Parts: sequence; structure tokens; C-alpha cells
Amino acid sequence: MSSARAAWRLGLATAALAAISSASLAQSSNTGTTRSFTSEWQCDNGRSLFFNAHPRRPREEAHIRYVGSRIEVRLQGPVKDGRYVGQDGKVVWQINGNEATFSYEGLLPQPISCIRVITPPVKK
Repeated sequence: MSSARAAWRLGLATAALAAISSASLAQSSNTGTTRSFTSEWQCDNGRSLFFNAHPRRPREEAHIRYVGSRIEVRLQGPVKDGRYVGQDGKVVWQINGNEATFSYEGLLPQPISCIRVITPPVKK
């Protein structure tokens, strides 16, 4: 066998080993449990609202899903106030523990009250 062919086979084997190794590393680095930061809320008008925000990074964007709309909101003011506002100011989400107030100018005639739906954790 020629040295060029042997070098080609060695390179091919090395590339295959590197691909297998990197795939197994990627899989093992993603072994933590998946955690959802989405909470479900039942509002006094009978509709559900879903609020998604990272609890340890409150200054990052958050999202509200309500009646088929997904609205990006950001924390406004101190974290302890729990007031999230949409970019255009039409959406306001004010959290106080397991209770919240939601207003959506142009969709809701007045702010509505919501209560967090507490679900037991799923055991694996």
C-alpha cells in the first residue's frame, strides 16, 4: 500500500474518531434536567395566560402568551416591584406573589386579575 493511501486512511480514521468524540461530549454536557420558566395563570375572565421569564436573570426579555398572542415584555423598575411592560407600553404585567394584574390596551377594556396555577412537580 502506498504511503499516500495510508496517510489518507489515517486521516479518515482520525476525522471519524473526532466526530464521534465531539458528539458524545455534546451529549454528555447536556445531561441536566430541562427546566421550564413558564408559569400558567388563570385570569378572572376565564382565560389562561402564560408568563415566561428567567428567575435569576429578571432583566432579560420575558414573554406573555395570551389569546394566541406572544408579547415581549421587560422588567420596568426594581425587581421587587415585578412590573413588566411591552415595548409599546400597551401591555403591563404586574406580579405580586401568586397574584398578578394584566392590562392590554386595545384588547381588554380594563385590567384583569390573574392567579398562578400551581401544579405539582413531575417526578421522573
